[in-house]
Amino acid sequence: MADFGANVLSSSVALLGLLVIMGLIYTIWSQINMKKKQKYFKELHTELKPGQEVLFAGGIYGTVKGIEGEKVQIEVRSGAVVDVSRYAIQEIK
Repeated sequence: MADFGANVLSSSVALLGLLVIMGLIYTIWSQINMKKKQKYFKELHTELKPGQEVLFAGGIYGTVKGIEGEKVQIEVRSGAVVDVSRYAIQEIK
């Protein structure tokens, strides 16, 4: 009976060690991906120019008409011009 308890304990320790290793790998992988996304969006938001077609996170397309600091004037298909935060822009087409 004592043998069974030792086996269960050693299996539990091995499983716990595996879970800790997996957690560390996931954390490192997440940090690397986050840094890539931050770099992408930093470049995207600094490269905005009038005339570019952009895509918003909500799936709306528009054309950049002007940029005033954090605000970007976007013309949508209907012809309306809306002011949006430059950080709402997901992609330059």
